[in-house]
Amino acid sequence: MPDQQPLSRVDFNLFNVFDVVMTERHVTRAAERLDMTQAAVSNALNRLRRQFQDQLFVKAARGVDPTPRAMELWPRIHKALVELRGTVNPPDVDVANLEQRFRIAMVDISVLLFTSHLYRRVHELSPHASLFFVPHDPALTGARLMRGEVDFAISIDLPRAAVLQSMPLFSDRLVVAARHGHPLLERKLSLADFCEAPQLAINAAGHEDAPSLIDDALASLELKRNVCLSLNHYSVVTKILRDSDLIAVLPERFATTPDARKEVQVRPLPLDVPNAVLHLSWHQRSNNLPAHQWMKQRLLEAARAFV
Repeated sequence: MPDQQPLSRVDFNLFNVFDVVMTERHVTRAAERLDMTQAAVSNALNRLRRQFQDQLFVKAARGVDPTPRAMELWPRIHKALVELRGTVNPPDVDVANLEQRFRIAMVDISVLLFTSHLYRRVHELSPHASLFFVPHDPALTGARLMRGEVDFAISIDLPRAAVLQSMPLFSDRLVVAARHGHPLLERKLSLADFCEAPQLAINAAGHEDAPSLIDDALASLELKRNVCLSLNHYSVVTKILRDSDLIAVLPERFATTPDARKEVQVRPLPLDVPNAVLHLSWHQRSNNLPAHQWMKQRLLEAARAFV
């Protein structure tokens, strides 16, 4: 384990650079926001790489992508920066008497996982505030954020507009789920068995050409799976699996909730795919709105309940 640096040797200005690059996913745009040269931002990132002994960012087609280590660090760093800024410039918001309605776009799996903790915490701190959930549609949510029709979006999809900012909430591995006693899950599941088995697939967008981690990974191997039923929501998945011989690929946190465990069992996916990463997105104009900053922290708290 590497030696920890003394706190006096840590340059906290670097964390601000890290936070902005994570938000923008683009070094040039980050430099513009920070009023720094691109070379200065790159130098700061190099110092951060040495400090954390990780690459942190890698080049991508439209800017940079964070490494798993960067994604692990960001929620804590972002929260600390928000709290520090709030200490220096206390937000002008009366939380106890806040009557604002917060509109959040998300798919039903996020509602199932987030709602209880989020509502309980928001109601405890701000009993007059309200939450309004709307369905997430990758083709519409970015425009809704731009027009101010929703305040936040929680999804796997990353909006690409420069004025829309995002941060990862958590990542989750994908697993195979089926009813208890399903013969296919009584032995080690092979890739051939997986491809041949009748499957239930989740297509949250409801579009036939919607991207899929599973189908893309199989296509790279010149394989495809046997999808017999496709749904655009999660709420009835485990009940359908319980009453059929279908299998499904599901996020592990969803498939192993106490209610889900009563209906399905899970096994490792016989295929190497990236974890599914859930992101929180918002419009940059809300960065100066104290009530939105307060709600963003509540959403981060709700996400940490599952990490």
